[in-house]
Amino acid sequence: MIMSDNFIDPSSASHPDSVLRLSSAVHRFAIPFINPKDQISFEASFDSCSKSHSNTIAALQQADNRRREIKGAMASGKVIHTSLSTSLSEYIPVINQILLSCKFQPEVARLDKHLVFSWSSGIEYNKHNKSKKFLDSEALMFELVLSIATYALSESNIGCDSCVDGDFPKASRQFAKTAGIFKHLGEDVLPDWMANSAQHAELENK
Repeated sequence: MIMSDNFIDPSSASHPDSVLRLSSAVHRFAIPFINPKDQISFEASFDSCSKSHSNTIAALQQADNRRREIKGAMASGKVIHTSLSTSLSEYIPVINQILLSCKFQPEVARLDKHLVFSWSSGIEYNKHNKSKKFLDSEALMFELVLSIATYALSESNIGCDSCVDGDFPKASRQFAKTAGIFKHLGEDVLPDWMANSAQHAELENK
């Protein structure tokens, strides 16, 4: 048998993009949304107890700025998940910082103005009923949980965009990141919230 110098081993040939596209499928989840009528301000709510603490004031201002960015990204006609994800990744640590301050310095938890967080659930979104049902809560943990869930879903949708672009390695990294965020939410954040809620209920019953 005469072997041509141009012989190509079929096993080493790359797969056409069309084959990869046929073997993959992605599903985009709708994200939770902050109520557009929600006009809360961390700085105004914690005004009295933060006046003499420059670091606290800076953190509260940062929280307000990042939250405005998040609302702005959600309010646009088409959500740009890269921008939303970036704002959420900067917002979540600040909310954690405020939560820790309230936990270890109870005097910081005194509010001049009620904080009422209002979100819709993206998971429960019905495309046949486009009106969003908003849920309200004064719990900072509610704000943290919805922010983390939105962050995870935004990362997932960035992965979907990468799939559409044919960048499957990037998509797999995004989906892995999404899985890690949801794992943290399910194994750490939510159990912690439930444990604190149960402990608070026990104290109120005594």
